[in-house]
Amino acid sequence: MHLLKNEKFLFFVGGVAATLIGKTFLKSKTAHDLAVKGVAVGMKVQKDALEKFQNIKEDATDLYMDKNGNVEKE
Repeated sequence: MHLLKNEKFLFFVGGVAATLIGKTFLKSKTAHDLAVKGVAVGMKVQKDALEKFQNIKEDATDLYMDKNGNVEKE
């Protein structure tokens, strides 16, 4: 059994095992649910960041208009 002492062979077997386990996990409902929740969280973070950016942009525009004596807003 000198194959069990061969490091490259063990890495190959480990890779095959990880692939099979990963494939099984990715087909599971748990993986699907985790992916959906992850995307939903990402969408909320993006929405919150865009809202913050819009607020900062509006505040900066107001400050600029006040400093330059302009009353008009875009």
